Amino acid sequence: MDDLKRMEQFYDARKKDSWSLFHCYPFFLDSAQTEILTTILKETDLEKTTLLDIGAGEGNFLLKLMILGLSPQNITAVEYLEPRFQSLTQKLPHITSHHGDFLKLELTTKYTLITLMAVLTSITDNTLRYQLFSKALETLDEGGSLILYDYFDDREPLLSENYRALSLKKVLAYTDGMQVHLLKNVYLKSAYAKGLCKLGLKNLIPFVQSLKIFNAPYPFIVIQK
Repeated sequence: MDDLKRMEQFYDARKKDSWSLFHCYPFFLDSAQTEILTTILKETDLEKTTLLDIGAGEGNFLLKLMILGLSPQNITAVEYLEPRFQSLTQKLPHITSHHGDFLKLELTTKYTLITLMAVLTSITDNTLRYQLFSKALETLDEGGSLILYDYFDDREPLLSENYRALSLKKVLAYTDGMQVHLLKNVYLKSAYAKGLCKLGLKNLIPFVQSLKIFNAPYPFIVIQK
């Protein structure tokens, strides 16, 4: 099956999964993500930042950045999946949105900030996803930053039919001459978080997450061109 078609079927099925929509962990995931973004962007003039979000989904991540101060007029979002794109445009009508394959999209602008949030592991075709990452770097303006968050394992195992781990070594091979910062152990491992939720102990999640010892090892990566 074509990799993009598989993604479309997977996200359509996941949308109907009540557990994925309503369990308590996303609230704390969101909180941790906002905290780390505040740290990463603390010296950035967000009013002047031009953003490209690749694989923007329904726009939830973009809402965080807008709350932090990013102007909607300076945001460009790309989303391949039609239902998610429709939700994105309804939720954020004042940003620039593109529906389709980023690799086929002709962009004449370079951006000072590009984000790839849990996108590349959803592409199981290795050639395709590293082509996407390479084009993202080409689209980044000099002096700009690319923020990448994903699951990393240099063996690149297929985690399921819908996810393949990303090789940190391969990612770093594209960044020759660029500054790279790794921020590790940001999120509590989902198994622990879901367990606390099921036990009715969701209020303990921020504390347990702050200890770092039960957090997932995969990092946020900030690449400065």
